[in-house]
Amino acid sequence: MAKSKKSEDVPKTMEAKFNSIVELTDEFARQHLNDEYAQLIRQATATLCRKRPSPLSKGQTKTWACGITHAIGMVNFLFDSSQTPHVSAKSIYQWFGVADSTGQSKSKLVRDTLKMHQLDPDWCLPSLVENNPLIWILSVNGSLMDIRLAPIGAQVEAYRKGLIPYIPGHKQDSDAIAALVQGGAVPTGDRQKRKRRTANPKTPPQAPSPEALRSLYVLEVVLLDGPVTEAFVEENPQVIRIIEIRGDQTLAELHRIIFAAFDREDDHMYEFQLKGMGPHDPNADRYGLAVALSDGLAGDVAKTQIGALGLVAEEVFGYWFDFGDDWWHQVGVVTITEPRARVRYPRVTERIGASPPQYAEF
Repeated sequence: MAKSKKSEDVPKTMEAKFNSIVELTDEFARQHLNDEYAQLIRQATATLCRKRPSPLSKGQTKTWACGITHAIGMVNFLFDSSQTPHVSAKSIYQWFGVADSTGQSKSKLVRDTLKMHQLDPDWCLPSLVENNPLIWILSVNGSLMDIRLAPIGAQVEAYRKGLIPYIPGHKQDSDAIAALVQGGAVPTGDRQKRKRRTANPKTPPQAPSPEALRSLYVLEVVLLDGPVTEAFVEENPQVIRIIEIRGDQTLAELHRIIFAAFDREDDHMYEFQLKGMGPHDPNADRYGLAVALSDGLAGDVAKTQIGALGLVAEEVFGYWFDFGDDWWHQVGVVTITEPRARVRYPRVTERIGASPPQYAEF
């Protein structure tokens, strides 16, 4: 986790800029967010001030305040209506008095400069740490594992090396637990907790209902990230496609309509990530091509029907296209209704923003 930074840590030449930005962001957080967000936004502002040269040396205070707030919000799913607090991106732009394109552009610059991404452990709200899989997934002997399911000795070792913020289940007394384990004592409660976890395996997927297979799913596909230029972002602050697909059609068919909706030319590997916290969540159920099923995937996209996924209205999931260029999308279920007669599905019903070139010339 990023450590707390005070305004005194900011170089004197940038102190006035820091104070003017956080004066705005603190007031926004007081009205619409909470102290956690206010502190994290201050940390990001301080970090940008310490850059050499600092990007904050140029540009208006309100545009930077808007961009930093938007960037921190994007990392922590602030725009997801199921979260608390929840604020839309447009509301942020309006409050700071900044055009949508300017706010989106500044947000991207902040995220690129600080190398932020959704669920980023360094910029995650403290209250979300417990359920943030990226904090607890570690590489052990070349393989990824959830350290929360590991033996207590491995958890203590990870804690001692600073790889995790605390020992799972022992946030307040990690140091004492580490000392006990170092002496050979393993807390009984921790053994029992792990036993309960392993005794409750994941419920196998149920057969889809005929009603789910007959339904029509209206999906909102939002482009979150990818190799786009700043000029494109300024002209297209939002790139969204509304897609309709039947429950008896497959994830492979959903991929093909998304591919067409974004006017892409060359096909690549891809996967859908469901029942997680959104894109990037390694604990999600991953569906991909049959050639990659040995990589721990939950199913083959060509054989997985939309109606078999147990989707509900307002649910969101991830879609990752091209594992090299990394085009990340969030797919939201707008509504589940009935298909219309004599209409060919899947289809694109609405386009917001232009399609970015698949291979941008930077």
